[in-house]
Amino acid sequence: MPSIFGSVPILAVVAIQLLLIPSVVSSLNITNEYIHHACNNTQGKYKPGSVFEKNLNIALKNISAFNLHKGFALDSNMDRPYKNIPPDTAFVMLQCRGDSYGSKCHSCLATALSGLRKKCPRNKAGTIWYDQCTLDISTYSAGDTRILYDNYFCKENPKDLSGDTNMFIKKKNDFTEKLLSEVKKLGKNGKGPLYATGETMIGTKKLYGMMQCTDELYENGCYVCLDWIISEHPLCGRGKQGVRYLCRSCNARFELYPFLRT
Repeated sequence: MPSIFGSVPILAVVAIQLLLIPSVVSSLNITNEYIHHACNNTQGKYKPGSVFEKNLNIALKNISAFNLHKGFALDSNMDRPYKNIPPDTAFVMLQCRGDSYGSKCHSCLATALSGLRKKCPRNKAGTIWYDQCTLDISTYSAGDTRILYDNYFCKENPKDLSGDTNMFIKKKNDFTEKLLSEVKKLGKNGKGPLYATGETMIGTKKLYGMMQCTDELYENGCYVCLDWIISEHPLCGRGKQGVRYLCRSCNARFELYPFLRT
């Protein structure tokens, strides 16, 4: 890989976590499309060879050494617990989708690093979302269980629904609540992946759903994050064939086509 965020070549690797409610999907054409990015300009920019750049490269090197059996990575140039954080401390947080592991996850991370570098050049903080992963860089840590409420948004499927829209909305809402109830069971005692998927029939059509949180939101944090971000966009996706809800800490997606690997 070329240099990322500085002069030191970084080979970043992220692992993946997987928990699937059984789904039957045979052949998928899954891509890793760019979704959105947010450059945080309040934390400023760093200069080549600066202390922050060196600290950022340390964090990326640490992540590159993580094994491939976990789907979430949060690291910095300082050890936990994160107390009395000094200036120029760099934090890197990334999460690959629960069905994008191994080489797929590595490929997405490389794409995200390159994309964030181009879209937010030398920003000390920024987030970029792709279909298969999310990458976040900042000068501070959110703590182990705090939900990152900034930079949240909703993205609609551009295709319109056909048929009984009101019936579809009701069934989708019921399905959402069902998946949220599954999320409540995840991450107890800080264990287990915070990832759930499912599917349901709406008339003659099948609706696929996915919910995921960063590993920091164990216990009830994942449910709180997802319930909040979906509630913040009550009209988003209305009359459309699909919708995504995304922030730095959690995301959810619903589509009328299979977008998940089994």
